[in-house]
Amino acid sequence: MAAPVAPPTVQTATGPTDEPSNALPSDLYKAMPIYPDAKIEHVRKPKGAMREIMFSSDAQMPEMVAYYKGELKKDDFHITSSLIMPARKTWSCDFNYKGRPGSIMLYPSDEDKAKMTIDLIYELPAHIDESLIEPTENFDIEGPGEMAQQAPNPNPSEKAERN
Repeated sequence: MAAPVAPPTVQTATGPTDEPSNALPSDLYKAMPIYPDAKIEHVRKPKGAMREIMFSSDAQMPEMVAYYKGELKKDDFHITSSLIMPARKTWSCDFNYKGRPGSIMLYPSDEDKAKMTIDLIYELPAHIDESLIEPTENFDIEGPGEMAQQAPNPNPSEKAERN
């Protein structure tokens, strides 16, 4: 009798997680504020419906937090939560823009603690199949007009009862 043989190990494909270019993707919110002089470090390939972009900056956390709080509100981003941890020099902010959620995290860089990392994660825009959208109906009625004729009561001697 032969000894049992273990099944062969399956190698999972582990391709690069970064896009070939560090350019800002076209699917990023058009109004997304980018911290001045921030350098794009990584543009991750989409994972499910989400994408991550990592920036670095020489700025200090308090200035960066003030910038994002002001710019997000100014550009109609709705901040849903915000948490600052001064001892760890971290700040996180969740927001929503036209139905698309996203988040920003600021924290010291792993490579150089004098630099800050800006980690932006956002939902990709939905791809809508135009063939499934119903056409808009435009009516040429001006209103309010006169009421339409009411149907006559077939039994005038009976009064309508209401519950």
